[in-house]
Amino acid sequence: MPGLENDYLTYDFDITFENSVALVAFTDSHRHNLWSMPRMAQLTRLLRQLNEDDAVGAVLLHSGEGRSFGAGGSFHETSTFTGGNEVDVWIDHVTDLYIAALQLNRPLIAAIDGYAIGIGLQIALTADYRIGSDRCVLKMPEFELGIACTFGGFMLEKIVGRSLMQNMLMSCAEWPAPRAMADGLLHAVADAGQLRASALEQAHRAAAFTDAAFRNTKAYLNRDFIAGLEQTRIAGKQAHRAAFAAGEAQGRMKTILNRSSVQPSLEATP
Repeated sequence: MPGLENDYLTYDFDITFENSVALVAFTDSHRHNLWSMPRMAQLTRLLRQLNEDDAVGAVLLHSGEGRSFGAGGSFHETSTFTGGNEVDVWIDHVTDLYIAALQLNRPLIAAIDGYAIGIGLQIALTADYRIGSDRCVLKMPEFELGIACTFGGFMLEKIVGRSLMQNMLMSCAEWPAPRAMADGLLHAVADAGQLRASALEQAHRAAAFTDAAFRNTKAYLNRDFIAGLEQTRIAGKQAHRAAFAAGEAQGRMKTILNRSSVQPSLEATP
């Protein structure tokens, strides 16, 4: 949509429009897309602005070619936590982002390539439709890191059920694309080279939905989800304060940072 991109020049993300579909590419950071508090705040603000834009019919989140959707939070940030007020601020950033995504009254599509781990996977779980590349990997590795998993556990149970949630949290294992689709974490899988095109096709289809029918249905279906996240905000602060106060998580994060600049399978997440 000509000129519409100019309304979104203050963001670091690559924001483009194809007809009424807003494409948001996470290309401003490391190729594995680690989610720091400033990036979470920026995406929250963007989703709220898109929600107020009558020209937007659907929103497509993607990572750009050859990049991960999100490998979790930034260890450079969370490894400094001591279990104080900084944890509450972090949890507020996380909660506000997820609620902003769930309150978006347009269809939200997530195109997942590479890793979707921790916060990255949780962002994807807020989408109305998730399509993954045939090489994508999903994971919740919190317990291996000494980190609480209040948000991941709540969201997984809400979307795919208690047993699968328990399996993902207790195993800390990787879910490749075929398994993720079979278990309901993904709605479709596309060849990596066709991921963007396939996701955009779905976004255009969703953008044509009758506005009143979709937005009222989504608001109703997400009502309990949002209320649960607000409860998790409170429980998450308590759980993460205790985990970071214990000090084990920070040590494991620093070991990973010393070993490698990025360890995609072991990034921080609530």
